[in-house]
Amino acid sequence: MSTPGRRHNPRTLAGVLAPLQAEAFRTEFLGRQFLHAAGEPGRFAELLPWDDLNGILRRHRLAPPRLRLVREGAAVPPSSYLRYRTSSRQPANPVPLLRTAEFNALLHDGATLILDSIDELHHHIGELAEDLERALECRIQVNMYAGWRLSPGFDLHWDDHDVLVLQVSGRKHWRVYAMTREHPLRGDRALPRPDGPPVWDGVLEDGALLYIPRGWWHVAVPMDEPTLHLTIGLHRATGADLLEWFVGRMRQSAAVRRDLPRFAEPHARRQYASLLRSEFERLWNDSVVDQYLAAADARVEARPRFALPWAVTPAALLDAETACTVRWLVPRPLDLTIRDGLIRFLYARKEWTFAPEAAPLLNLLQSTQVCTLHQLCQAAPSLQPAIVRAFVRELLSLGLIAVDRA
Repeated sequence: MSTPGRRHNPRTLAGVLAPLQAEAFRTEFLGRQFLHAAGEPGRFAELLPWDDLNGILRRHRLAPPRLRLVREGAAVPPSSYLRYRTSSRQPANPVPLLRTAEFNALLHDGATLILDSIDELHHHIGELAEDLERALECRIQVNMYAGWRLSPGFDLHWDDHDVLVLQVSGRKHWRVYAMTREHPLRGDRALPRPDGPPVWDGVLEDGALLYIPRGWWHVAVPMDEPTLHLTIGLHRATGADLLEWFVGRMRQSAAVRRDLPRFAEPHARRQYASLLRSEFERLWNDSVVDQYLAAADARVEARPRFALPWAVTPAALLDAETACTVRWLVPRPLDLTIRDGLIRFLYARKEWTFAPEAAPLLNLLQSTQVCTLHQLCQAAPSLQPAIVRAFVRELLSLGLIAVDRA
């Protein structure tokens, strides 16, 4: 599905999927059907070059469950490739250190290396995760899998979330089967294994991708060559999540908070059940999905982003002579409403208020995600540049934006 000779930015959903449009992916594939898309070699190479992986292993204190080795579906004992260094100052907090020779030997013998949440460890993968969170409006976690031999890391299995698989380097043989229980959830047990042929049985080449919906069975096997891929978990809300939130909402009802009538007569129990149903129906309405999504979005917080020393001394960065790039950090679309003469919106579990003059600035930040200080001044010509810079300093101190020298 890729265009030969054309390079796409792999740090955005649009760039990962191109030439398939993101909207087509959301409407035709997301949560609905499997997708395999070919791509030119090297398409995802900048997301995690081997040298960058080596640097992560060298510079970070990594231990299970963050770093794991698995082989044939079983975890390799961490003691076989890790040691711990203690200090007299902090004897209760030993530092994990990889034993290089033993670590390499296990990989040589067929173990698969897994790094969970590598989006927190690598800048480019973190940028991709941020863009996916905005584009798909769900929690994103990226794990890395690297193998060298023929041994699979995991046996045939299904995941309780959708996954996008990006083949960064080398090749891997995949088999994908349709779900055997519709939309299974975390904790579901004893699902029947697939008994028919796979939906897809093929080699995922360098630069290609897979999209596997939640509950679809799959297994990946290395091909006796170095191979590295990223598995992007799309943790999307379900009806079970909505009902759990709704039950919490029902706690406002005194009838719901009452003890169950364990020792009452049968007719009293039936009356209580009827009362609970009426309380449920009183709160339930056709817009409950919108209400849940709004409440869930209001709890989401931005990924940490730092711009020291300027974030701590914004006045020095935002003087009249400095060209700045301003990055909007809020990961969900905001409903900017004006009530009682103030702009109001919910984010990170609180209500935020700003003067109505801030509307064009907030709208520009939300629509572009990244802009310059000069563009912000142009968006609100009625405001003096000094006022715009003061507003940017306030947003920076509140953690809603990050600012860098342009």
